[in-house]
Amino acid sequence: MKIKLLLMLVVVAVFMLVATSCKKETPYMSDATITGYDQRLCVCCGGLMVKFNESEFRLIANSEELGISQNENFPINVKVDWKEDSGNPCNKIIITRFARR
Repeated sequence: MKIKLLLMLVVVAVFMLVATSCKKETPYMSDATITGYDQRLCVCCGGLMVKFNESEFRLIANSEELGISQNENFPINVKVDWKEDSGNPCNKIIITRFARR
């Protein structure tokens, strides 16, 4: 009887540990491709270029925070969360979260 009770407690304890350690990751907003650095010389140019679903590229306002150097092998396929950079008159975006695919 004691062995059955002990076995039940162990099973319940293992189940509780497994159930509490699992958590779902929030899905990303978009799949995208970082195509490289914008080398144009204009007021609103420069930074990393990103394309969403084969659309025109957008420039990333916080590209230095992503840790992607000019020596990377482009294009880089990524999953991203992003938002408009409302304080930027050049229509750039801010990447809030990303992961390579």
